[in-house]
Amino acid sequence: MTGHTSCRRNFENEEAVITAVEYIVITGILMVMLIITVLTVNHLFIEGPSDTLRYNSYLDTGERLSARIVDMEMLAPESGRIVTRLDIPREVAGKSFNVSFVPEIAGSDGDLSGIAVGDGHVTCFVSVIGGDDGVLKGNFTGYGYVLEYDSGGR
Repeated sequence: MTGHTSCRRNFENEEAVITAVEYIVITGILMVMLIITVLTVNHLFIEGPSDTLRYNSYLDTGERLSARIVDMEMLAPESGRIVTRLDIPREVAGKSFNVSFVPEIAGSDGDLSGIAVGDGHVTCFVSVIGGDDGVLKGNFTGYGYVLEYDSGGR
């Protein structure tokens, strides 16, 4: 009878080890899933919507500048200069951005000029439809963005 009880105890010990290994494996799998979730939640819920907000704000800024450029070209005399100031924000979603004039957007067939608005990570290109007879310059001052259009030519 003693042999029978010792065999029974070994079986009970094996069952305890199997249960412990099962808990360790399940806990390990859940920890890996938790780590993956923590790493992706920042991009999914914070960076993604912030990038979308910045892109739309850059698009609005580019379209505003594009409309002002087209208006300036329509109002410009044959030989003369127009200077205008735009109040655009210095930062969007807590990050500063750059505005630059692109002489030709890649992939276009003609002399399509455009405006690139972005911060290096998120960038928006807006084309400017209109004649390019004049020289357009733009720069930031202390109060806003100054556009200068010289219709005297290049």
